Amino acid sequence: DVRGARRVRGDAPRVGARACPAPASNRDLIVVHGKKKGGFAAEMMGGGDENAATTKKAGASKGTAPHADEVCPCGGYPTPGLPYARCCKPYHKGDAYPGDCVTLMRSRFSGYAKGEGEYIVKTTHPENPIFKDGSKAESGKVVSSLADDVKMTCKKVRFYGLEIVQDKGKGDDEHYVGFKYKCRVVGQKGFKELAEESHSELSTFRRGDDGRWLFLDGVTGAVE
Repeated sequence: DVRGARRVRGDAPRVGARACPAPASNRDLIVVHGKKKGGFAAEMMGGGDENAATTKKAGASKGTAPHADEVCPCGGYPTPGLPYARCCKPYHKGDAYPGDCVTLMRSRFSGYAKGEGEYIVKTTHPENPIFKDGSKAESGKVVSSLADDVKMTCKKVRFYGLEIVQDKGKGDDEHYVGFKYKCRVVGQKGFKELAEESHSELSTFRRGDDGRWLFLDGVTGAVE
């Protein structure tokens, strides 16, 4: 996850190996009222935003979580339906790095779905506030808890239905990706899977010192 409404600190990631072409459509950004925040899934890790755009659909049917050898959580890219092993897994395991922001966004989404906390940290820009969050060690140094937070979120939330709706650059070192996704809270003892929720976000990506794209911040409800 500037913020057509307000700049946020956002889903902070997200390079270099396989360079997948970004979608051809570069529609103008449609920015509505969003609020500063940590970006994608931040509210599910304790950084909720009461003004985030969320739509709950009561009674939605329960889906099936994807398996590692089935369709990638991001939906498959650039070929729809591509298996996880041949889509985002190489990025998560360090065998490749996304060469464009859309691929990076999709790999981060899959990273949340798969609980790949280290990958989320690796692809987050150091200037992202959430990246700096954590508890202080005895030395007084702040140790980020982002990786552990992602792993915990994966156990409680099922992410799916990713749709990239905006893809636009701003100069050579900053890029915006707008997307929508769905999720359900699961796995809580004594409770059934909750109603489906629909979210949207405008994520900002910025190049790091080595030239790779990283997730800077994101604003929920900032795209239509």
